[in-house]
Amino acid sequence: MSHRRIPVTPQMRVIVDNDFAGDPDGLVALTHHLLADAAEIRGITCTSIAMDDMPYPVGHPAKAIVEELVARLGLSRVPPIAEDVQVGFAELDGPTAGALLILEESRRDDPLPLVIACGGPLTNVASALRADPTLADRADLIWIGGGSYPEGAWEYNLVLDIPAAQVVFNESRMRISQVPQHVYRQCAVSVAELEVGLRSAGPFGEWLYDCFTSPPDFIRVGGNWPMGDSPPVLFTAITTESSASRIVDAPWIDDAGNYAVHPQPRALTLYDTVDTRVLFADFWARLALLR
Repeated sequence: MSHRRIPVTPQMRVIVDNDFAGDPDGLVALTHHLLADAAEIRGITCTSIAMDDMPYPVGHPAKAIVEELVARLGLSRVPPIAEDVQVGFAELDGPTAGALLILEESRRDDPLPLVIACGGPLTNVASALRADPTLADRADLIWIGGGSYPEGAWEYNLVLDIPAAQVVFNESRMRISQVPQHVYRQCAVSVAELEVGLRSAGPFGEWLYDCFTSPPDFIRVGGNWPMGDSPPVLFTAITTESSASRIVDAPWIDDAGNYAVHPQPRALTLYDTVDTRVLFADFWARLALLR
C-alpha cells in the first residue's frame, strides 16, 4: 500500500569519487549517496589502485564494480560513470575520464551548487584542476584523507598520490572541507552490525555484505569495520549541523605528505567530529526502505 512521503528538496549536486576496487566501505558510501534524496548524484568517477591482495583482482576496473552496484540497486536514473584511472597523478598524460566528467558537470548551468565528494586519492580532482584551474570557482571539495592537524601524518588516501594532493592543496584555490584520518575513523560499525544490517536488506544487501567477506591481506579485521568514506554523505545529503568543524588555514603538503605553512593560506573547513548516529541510522533506514 502506498503511503505519503515527506517532501525533500535536493540541496546540491554531487560527484562521487572513490577507489571503488579497494576497501568496500566506499561501496557502502556510494550506496548511501545513491539512495539519499537531498543530493543529486550527477556523476561517479573512479580511481584504481595497483596493489596486491585487494578484494578484486589487481586491474579489475573500478567502473565495473560501480556498474554492478548500480544495476543491482535498480535505479530509475543512472548517473554517468567515468572510466577509472590508475592512481598516480605524476604519470598522467592529459585529463582523466573522471576529470572530464567533473569539468563537464561544473560548466553546466544549474542553480544547485556542485560538490565533489572524494573518499580516495585526489587523482581525478587534481587532473581536473590542472586542466582547468577555474574549476575551483565552480565546485567545492569534501575530502576523506590526510593526517591530523597541525603536523599531519601518514594516511592512506594521501600517500597513495601525494602529487595529486599537492596540486589540490598547494597549487589551487579549491574550497576544501577535510575529514582527516582520526576523524573518519569515528565512523565504525561492528562486524555483527554489518552482517545483520546488510544481510537483512534483501538480495542487494546480501551482495554488498559479500564484498566484505574477502578483505585484502593488509586489513586485519577486529570487532569493527571503519566506514571512513561515509561522512560526505552526511554533509551533502543529511546535515552538517550536528558535526563539529572549524575554519583553519589550508596547509602546504610536502613531498613526504606532512603539513607545512602555506605561503598563500586560504580557509579550509576541518571536521573534528562526525555525527555517526544520524549517519548510520539513515543508512540502515534507507536499506530497509528498499525491501
